[in-house]
Amino acid sequence: MSIDRYEPHHAPVSAFFRKASLLSTDRGPTSRQAMGTRPPARGKACGSSSTGLLMGLCLLICGGLVIGLVLFGRQAGGLTDGSGPGSTPMNGGGDVMSAPPNANGDLTPVSGGGIQVGLPMEWKNYEKTFDGSCTISGMIEVDPGVEFPPEWRLVIKPSQLALGRNRAIERIVEYQGAERTFEEFDLPMGGYRVHVEAAGMSCRGQEVMLFKLKGFENLPGKNHAHLLLKLIPAGMAEGIVRDSDGVGVGNLPVFIENQRDRGRQSTRTDGSGYWRIEEVIEDAYLLSLGNIDRPLIEAQPFGMVGPRYTHPDLTIPRTRTVTVRVVDEEGIPVATARLRGQGQPAGVIDVSSEADGTAQIPFLPDGEYTLRGEARGELLGVTVFEVDGDSPGRAVTLQLTRRH
Repeated sequence: MSIDRYEPHHAPVSAFFRKASLLSTDRGPTSRQAMGTRPPARGKACGSSSTGLLMGLCLLICGGLVIGLVLFGRQAGGLTDGSGPGSTPMNGGGDVMSAPPNANGDLTPVSGGGIQVGLPMEWKNYEKTFDGSCTISGMIEVDPGVEFPPEWRLVIKPSQLALGRNRAIERIVEYQGAERTFEEFDLPMGGYRVHVEAAGMSCRGQEVMLFKLKGFENLPGKNHAHLLLKLIPAGMAEGIVRDSDGVGVGNLPVFIENQRDRGRQSTRTDGSGYWRIEEVIEDAYLLSLGNIDRPLIEAQPFGMVGPRYTHPDLTIPRTRTVTVRVVDEEGIPVATARLRGQGQPAGVIDVSSEADGTAQIPFLPDGEYTLRGEARGELLGVTVFEVDGDSPGRAVTLQLTRRH
């Protein structure tokens, strides 16, 4: 439903014209020759009649000018003082705000992508209210040749961009079969993000704002949004990671994190440094290398907007692989010991020792590390070591002692 455009009320002006018309026609027989009378004879009487007609014409012209001045003066005064039948003072001052225009789905770009359904730009400064309920409806489509999913769900959540997001609520509805339309009633007015989820499919969400204008709460406002959402096959993200010498880095953990819902997907690079993650839905992501909480380089933002995304090649700083030998108090190797630690400024350790008591810790940047070990719930130990260019193949011994 839309806010109807206000049409100015012309009743007083129309009445004024009718009154002026009556004044001009009520002047009696001198203004219109009575039916059934004979025309005057030629001669002196005819000259007198011509003079009267000329004087009447002059009076009519002067009267028209006076009427026009009065009419335009009345209209101008109504626009300046806000006293016209459709005018409303704005902010308590003397400015006049006409009634709302027809806001039937104007689209305004918003930062970070997406669109916002709202008023035309000239109304963007008007204060909005979010009292009342609204409806969000729509249709789901797929490209020709793409099989429509047997199950999908509609996700309506508070927007991260639109005004009124603090008044919005979350609603998730499951659908099955051939149903391709939705209509959700009794949602609080507010700012929403709407998208559809289905296995192996991606949907670009839409931002929508439903509201009323302050001072016009008696009107419906923008209380219904109808959306067209499209499901497409989920895409693939890929890229290559190299070291400081330009050589591909193999077996390096790669993470992507959805910036909207914080969902994570991960993989590892192959021997050439190439990585690939399947079924990536359209959205904004952060790409991390090594450890997602303490990445080797600053997390890289990217947007998934198509079936395939290739990230520019990334280069990590020089890293080293450290071998840790875990032993007990008698120097006997300890298998399956859990080793955890971190370094400054980067680098995270989380590995387990093998049957021979050793553990390989790869991708450690230069710096100082604190390493803690635990085994069988009774052996504990801690050590501190450094990684730098002088110890590229350094081995570290971690002794575990029985807990007292």
